[in-house]
Parts: sequence; C-alpha cells; structure tokens
Amino acid sequence: MKAAVLKSPKNLELMDLPDPRCPPGGALIRVEACAVCGTDIKMLDQGHRDLQYPRILGHEVVGRIEEIDRKAQAGGHRIRAGDLVQIWPGIACGRCPACLREADNRCRDMKIIGFNCDGGFAEYLALPAQSLSESFGICRALNPLPESVDPALFTLTEPLACCINGQEQARVREGDSVLIWGGGPIGALHALLAELNGAGKILLAERLPGRIEEIRRHTCAQVIDLSSNNRDENGRDLLREAERAILSETDGQGVDLILTATPEVRISLRQMGLLAPGGRICIFSGPRPGEYEETINLRSMHYLEQTITGSYGCSSRHNRMAARLLESKQVEGDWIISKRVDLDRIGEAFEHSSRRAGLKSVVCAV
Repeated sequence: MKAAVLKSPKNLELMDLPDPRCPPGGALIRVEACAVCGTDIKMLDQGHRDLQYPRILGHEVVGRIEEIDRKAQAGGHRIRAGDLVQIWPGIACGRCPACLREADNRCRDMKIIGFNCDGGFAEYLALPAQSLSESFGICRALNPLPESVDPALFTLTEPLACCINGQEQARVREGDSVLIWGGGPIGALHALLAELNGAGKILLAERLPGRIEEIRRHTCAQVIDLSSNNRDENGRDLLREAERAILSETDGQGVDLILTATPEVRISLRQMGLLAPGGRICIFSGPRPGEYEETINLRSMHYLEQTITGSYGCSSRHNRMAARLLESKQVEGDWIISKRVDLDRIGEAFEHSSRRAGLKSVVCAV
C-alpha cells in the first residue's frame, strides 16, 4: 500500500509498504478520507511528545471496513465488512475509572491513532481489538455512516467532538456571550457549535482576511478584524485592538466565555479582565513553550466567581455526538474543507494547511 511516513521532523516520505493485516479481534479499514490537523503540522515541523518514529500520521479518519475479525463478529457487532465508518482515534483500555464513566479520553493507558500507532495517511489502516470494544452497548470507536454522505465532510467529526468537549467543560449556556480567539477550522466549528448551544452573542477574533470572509459568510459570529492590529516585538499580542471592541460589544461587562482556538493567545491577567462576573475561560489550544506558567488573579476568581478550565481531545461519546450533528446537518461544515487532494499530493495538503491558505485540507482516496 501507499503511505505517507514521517521518519523524523521535516521528513515526510510517500512509501510503498506491505498491506497491514486485520488484527485479532480488530478490523482492517480502507481509508476514504483523512484530514490534516494542526497537530499534524506541528509533528511534521517539530515532532510531538507522544510521537514515535517512524509513523504514519492522520487521526481524522473516515474509511470502509475491508475486513473484520471473526472474533469481533462473534461479539455481536452490528458493523460489517463494507460499511462506511468514521473512526474515533483513541485506543482506550475500557476498564479504568475514566473509561467506565464515559471519559475515555482520560484513559490511563490511552493510545492515539496517528501518534502512538499508525494513522490514516495511507491506503489501509489496521484497528486493534480495543477500537471495536463496546461501552454501554455501543462500539467505542466506529461510527457507521450512510452510504450517501461525503467521507471528507465526516473527517470534521473528531475536531467537532473536541469542540463539544471544550464547550461542555466551559458550560456554554443559552444567552451566553462567547469570545473565540482564532478563525481557523477549530474556531469555525466552535462558532457553529456555540450558536447551536444557544449562545446569545458570538465574537470571533481573527487576523487573516480570507478566514474573516469565510466566518462572516457562514456563521453568525461577529468578527473582530485583527488584520491591521499592531503587534508587539514577539508578534503575539492580539489583544490591543480587540479589548476595546469586546468591551464595547458587551457594554463594558466582558464576555461570559472565552475559547482559545489558537496558540497565539496566551491565558493571562489581561484575558481575565475580559470576563464578566461568573465568566469562564477554556484553555482549548495548547499553550506555546514558555507560556505554561502564568500569573492568575485568585482574588478576582474568588470574588467574581470566574473559572479557568482545560480541554484536551474528545471522548468516544463526544465523537458519537459530533457524527450525529454532522449527519443531521445541525452543524453544516462543508465550507470548512477548502482543499482536497489524493495521497500522492499529500505535500500540497500539508502546505495548504501550514500556510493557512484556507481552512481545512483533506487527503481523499482516488
């Protein structure tokens, strides 16, 4: 099979490899579509703490079941060979306290497709038995899809599921005013989801004109245009122009919720100053190196009842919820996919995403 193999940082090579075998109790997937995530770009540029080389990247995967082991079939699975499925990339133990309370993204033995084992930038993907294990009578990792759907669209399931997790952690409520930092694929999905969750006002801060245009066209978010923002010597201070606009739009009260959809914004005292009483900040995008430790005003948190929460990845439950939202068209995200290529042109997909030329690039089967 063809596969894009990351041998080391900045060394991604398209190779011919032996076809993987169907694992005992698992399934062999013929990949139909796999999207490029910002984490994939990071792994190509500089590596990742969870990455083991050589590695086939890709964790936002839709495929067709080529083969399913007899042991899995004997377990009563409703999933059969030939089915089109979206794949939750987590490989969880299914037994620890986190797994048993449907928070399997916090599994003590978690492994992730495209990080600790090979992912979807290949013609075939082997899923271990753990991926087919059931929780509460539901297959943990495989979401069957109708034959009529666009496989590329459902690569948005996993990033949308991550947004569901973040907005659950931050408790998005009806009527909330929400500020989203960043208008990339995650910021766009956050805006669509916040609207679905009943947010009263959605503000989104972005500096790339192309993304600003797309967000304005396809969401109800009010965009704070940072394209002409004066930036500090580090090139990272996005607050200067935005603070006035945010406070003006909320009559000086601040917003109920801040979601970071870009690592370019750091959580700081200035961010806390944009929160209304009872406001929440969700640290969604991972902080940059050197920005892991920040000074926080505990007095403000106490008297104004403010909250800072973290969010990382998504559980299989979030993943199922996201697939249903896309299938029912409660979230319409086809406009987020701005480039499609086949596996032979995967370099173009990475380049498109790395330059932030559009929003989302997807590698599709021929």
